[in-house]
Amino acid sequence: MKQTLGIVGWEAGDDDLFNPQSLRNRDDCLEPFRVLRAKAAERGIELHTIDVLQKKGLTPSATLYLESLPITPINNCKNYLIRFETELTVPINGDADYLNQFDGIFTWDQVLLSGDLGDALNKKTVSTPKFPIAYPNVLPRAFKVNQIANPGFAKRDLFCILIGSNRHANVPDARELYSERVKAIRWFEENALKDFALFGNGWMVPQKRQGKSGKWRYRLEKILPFLMGKAVFPSYQGSAKSKFEVLSKSRFCICYENAKDIPGYITEKLFDALFAGCVPIYWGEPQVESLVPAGCFIDFRQFASSPNPYQKLYQYLSKMSEQDYISHQEAGRQFLASPAFRSYSSEAFAEAILGPLQL
Repeated sequence: MKQTLGIVGWEAGDDDLFNPQSLRNRDDCLEPFRVLRAKAAERGIELHTIDVLQKKGLTPSATLYLESLPITPINNCKNYLIRFETELTVPINGDADYLNQFDGIFTWDQVLLSGDLGDALNKKTVSTPKFPIAYPNVLPRAFKVNQIANPGFAKRDLFCILIGSNRHANVPDARELYSERVKAIRWFEENALKDFALFGNGWMVPQKRQGKSGKWRYRLEKILPFLMGKAVFPSYQGSAKSKFEVLSKSRFCICYENAKDIPGYITEKLFDALFAGCVPIYWGEPQVESLVPAGCFIDFRQFASSPNPYQKLYQYLSKMSEQDYISHQEAGRQFLASPAFRSYSSEAFAEAILGPLQL
């Protein structure tokens, strides 16, 4: 009898998660799920979004949940959570009662995976199995292994950029870096606007803020720019239709995670820059140099304790020779061509999911 696997958490349903033509498939971000489906098929497992299985009259042996959705009980069906985000962005990911409903949790979170009972969430979820995954990264179509896109300065007209959405953490936490991104944007706009460009969604309005007081402040901050007809963020260049295209024209990119000092939390931001030969300015995973060689990126923490960190950063970037810049690019090329990168690939993600399911 053929095994079936369901997946829950894609708004459109109807197997849109596996559709390369989906409007949600920007920069081919859905590739990991297509690879997951293909590798499941190799094992005789039929994978669909849960609504398609229901239409087919099929009962899944197991169901994968993508983030913070209530479990819909199905007889003889095990439920697993793919925990992509931190509890700062998705608060329920830190709720032990929610996590304990699952038969297993797939996560990058090294603290949860360690089983350290000194951690409060670990202590409350000790009986729920955890399985390691890494955040999957999609190779852009234009990316070529063992080649550097636009080596050196010649074709990189954009000095420093930031690509991201205007969002905020959903719980108060000193580790959040959403607000730090805005500090970086504002410093460059006030001090080096000609050398900075902002891309992403939601920057036609002021900085998004959390809590009731934050929402009121956000509403008040919208008024003056609207009345005066001024851009809220003058560096804003719109959404990047292709991250690879923009990054391949940029020397440096500010690549901050949504939160810092969370072991194992390393997402696509650093890798997107490396794919395009752009040198990342990184802040997030506390031991990032043990995962990605230090020569591949600029660690912002070396400037963070300075009274004027972005002035120090800008001076450092401005003085970098082309030879040193190419050395960073070469380090990135070597890493992406090495076995060390494979754990961040779509293939490794799919294998990590399918292994523990035992279907």
